[in-house]
Amino acid sequence: MSLANDFNMYKDEIELIRAQNLVECDLYSIIACIIRERKQGNEISLRDVSARRKTDFSKLFRGDSGFPDFVIRTRDKSNDADILGAVEVKYVDEDLEKHLEQLEGHLGFYKRVIYTNGLKWRYYFKENNFLWETELGEIYNGKIIWNKDDKWTELLGKLDGVKWNEKE
Repeated sequence: MSLANDFNMYKDEIELIRAQNLVECDLYSIIACIIRERKQGNEISLRDVSARRKTDFSKLFRGDSGFPDFVIRTRDKSNDADILGAVEVKYVDEDLEKHLEQLEGHLGFYKRVIYTNGLKWRYYFKENNFLWETELGEIYNGKIIWNKDDKWTELLGKLDGVKWNEKE
């Protein structure tokens, strides 16, 4: 079973990141794996644009708050592929509430945004229209207290329900 479908593997990876590499970008591969293996994964193109800089080629990825970590596009093998949304990742220990201004800029430009620190997952559609949140765990006294497996199942179901190509 892959990390994208196994909560124990996911928890282990998150704890390893906290213990060994205190950086946000270490979450990127995990988040990308989960999104790509969801029901609509073969219908979208997930592109890591976190290292983009201001260039002519990159300007179509630069939203109102700069570059998100990932851009969701249609699966057209063209730079004209439609942009369907974005994913913004924060470090595991980071409070998502501290970055709402950045989130608002991404929503204004990308319209659909998954916003996560690996413990809390949120999905927004259009400006400030919060649709759902799933909390897999929380940090208490420096340790992650994980919620039950049903929260993982809930998250995967909600991610499967995101319709990147449709109006919600």
